[in-house]
Amino acid sequence: MSLIRVPSPYAPGEPDWTLVARSLAQVIVMTVLLFMAGGVALSMIADARGPDRADERFAVIMGTAAKIANPDHRFHALAHDDDGWSEHLTLVGEPLTADDGISEDVPGRRVTYEITKDSSGAIDTVGAAPIGDSALDHSLMTIGERDQSQDAARSQTRKRLDALPAGMNAVALVEFEHPLATTQVADFTGRDDYCGMVTYVYQPFGGANENAISWNARMAPFEGHTKEHTPEPGCTKEPEEALAAFRSWTAELRPGDDAGLRGLSLTRARLAGAADKGLAYAFVAESWRVGDLRALLDDSRVRTVRVTDVAFNLS
Repeated sequence: MSLIRVPSPYAPGEPDWTLVARSLAQVIVMTVLLFMAGGVALSMIADARGPDRADERFAVIMGTAAKIANPDHRFHALAHDDDGWSEHLTLVGEPLTADDGISEDVPGRRVTYEITKDSSGAIDTVGAAPIGDSALDHSLMTIGERDQSQDAARSQTRKRLDALPAGMNAVALVEFEHPLATTQVADFTGRDDYCGMVTYVYQPFGGANENAISWNARMAPFEGHTKEHTPEPGCTKEPEEALAAFRSWTAELRPGDDAGLRGLSLTRARLAGAADKGLAYAFVAESWRVGDLRALLDDSRVRTVRVTDVAFNLS
């Protein structure tokens, strides 16, 4: 019995086009599946890094920016409305005083800060206090001034603090002779009895319309709440944690945020620069005892302590 050889439809050396087509289809399917898997992975990473909903992001970014631009106020309430055409953010608080939060019970001292974004993306701020409107603002404006020697500045500061009872509460701006890293700042703010009662100043005022850049230790924008204002163990890590939170927030800024930031006298470039350097020029001490503020002058790294408000300790 002889075998019948069936001639190949392809010329000698020509590939099997059916096999080629099948292989190509498999490659395309695998590529699409990998692309989809990559998209899901990127989405999961984005979710982990920050808010993905536009309305949530607006509240986190602009609400936090308002607090950065107003270290002389303590905000304790936030409301956010979105009707599909515009977004409205309202922050309620009081001027930062030395009375341990008693001012929250005094309606006449409340401050309402409103930020609105319309359908075109334009942002308007209402109720913002002018730069330089408070004693703390005036003190922040003096950071970096060197019109007298460190010894003279410290001597003048000591005289002013000596005139106050050691047990009084005070709000004060503590300026360093040179900017310090977080590990060095912890030498001053890492006390358990003042945990959460500090605002770190990462950039002084930059000009007539450039706000100082600060970050309160209780701010936790991506956790959806404010950290408790209570003593906690291990406060030596607070400066490092505050800087990490500031950097995390700054990393979420986008070009579309520029207009809103400018309305608060902030810019992405200055915020990013301050976050990158991670140095503290000063810190705001909230309701610290005068005696403890006076003791800071024993460290040569402290240039001056400017008291902006005092109150008797009623606790």
